[in-house]
Amino acid sequence: MMINEQLARRQNLGVGDNVQLILGDQLTALPVLGVYPDYGRPVGEVLLNAKTLPDTFSVRFESFSVTPGEPGIVHITDALEKIWGVEALSLRDNGTIRALATGVFDQTFALTRAITLLTLILAASALLMMGWVFFSTRTWYFQLLMVWGLPHRVVAGQLLRLALLLTGGIAVLALPLGIWLTWVLVHRINPLAFGWSLPMAVYPLFWLELAVLSLAVGLSIAALMRRQLRRPAVAPVSASALAGGER
Repeated sequence: MMINEQLARRQNLGVGDNVQLILGDQLTALPVLGVYPDYGRPVGEVLLNAKTLPDTFSVRFESFSVTPGEPGIVHITDALEKIWGVEALSLRDNGTIRALATGVFDQTFALTRAITLLTLILAASALLMMGWVFFSTRTWYFQLLMVWGLPHRVVAGQLLRLALLLTGGIAVLALPLGIWLTWVLVHRINPLAFGWSLPMAVYPLFWLELAVLSLAVGLSIAALMRRQLRRPAVAPVSASALAGGER
């Protein structure tokens, strides 16, 4: 007998354990031979050979999935209705089921990619505004360096280095937090909410995309600040000056 992952997690069962089932009017204990994933269904299920069912077991529902090939699902359904002597028979085409499932997964993945792209755009915009505001409040001090004789090119290079360090440091600090949150989602929240977990995989290419995005944001901040250095800046006002000077 095989059981799905939902039942295995809820009952803490594994391969080799015995499960008691009521089949008809008999109580039967069967060993677990395997655990199979059943994503999308929260209920527990068992999969066993029909030969193990007792004579007192009554079938309430039957479902057949076939691959019709050349004849087509309609001809097979009509032929089975005549052979078995039933008025109505429900048959499902494996190709149709596969196409429907593939379409649902494709839509899900497209939505996931769209959400990921939107999240990256929002995160990059927030990081760009944060870095620009952070350096803009210190424009006067960078202009003082040029007044004291430091070339504009050198000051702009320092700004570029600081901007890249800021965005790169945030990306490096965010990666472990994102990996930890993903682990909590797939290994803790998913089993509690749905009874099954997803395999956690590492995507280095996505990390490379994050690194390139952080680099682009840092370069954008440096470019904006380089233009801002050419404009006059107002000297920052201290709290003591606002209060009337030192007392």
